Amino acid sequence: NEIEQLKLDLAEKSQEAIKRKAYIQDEIESIQPVLDAAKEAVSHIERSNLDEIRSLKTPPSAIVDVLSGVLMLLGIEDLTWMSMKKFLGQRGVKDSILNFDAKIMSPEVVVKVEAIVKKKSQSFDAAAIK
Repeated sequence: NEIEQLKLDLAEKSQEAIKRKAYIQDEIESIQPVLDAAKEAVSHIERSNLDEIRSLKTPPSAIVDVLSGVLMLLGIEDLTWMSMKKFLGQRGVKDSILNFDAKIMSPEVVVKVEAIVKKKSQSFDAAAIK
């Protein structure tokens, strides 16, 4: 019967959605401590620090790596230095980072950012950024 088959398909899709939601929630919870630490660090950044970074012709790789991760999390796909400088020059850049809602991240973005953090882990060491 077609109706019964549709009901079975719907039940299966519903279970898949529940599993996917649980997986995403686990991912968010696993990165929340990292996000909290990052927010704490960002809260201490002065405008003059951002202006100094923007003035660099060629930034250190650690700065590029960290900004790449930040831009990806915020949904910005252009990861060129020009785009990064533009981002840093925006009014309210700190607020946009501090008010970031991790629940809006797609699993694909999480995977991309995790890859950068793993591949370039030395760039995400607090000592490397200072």
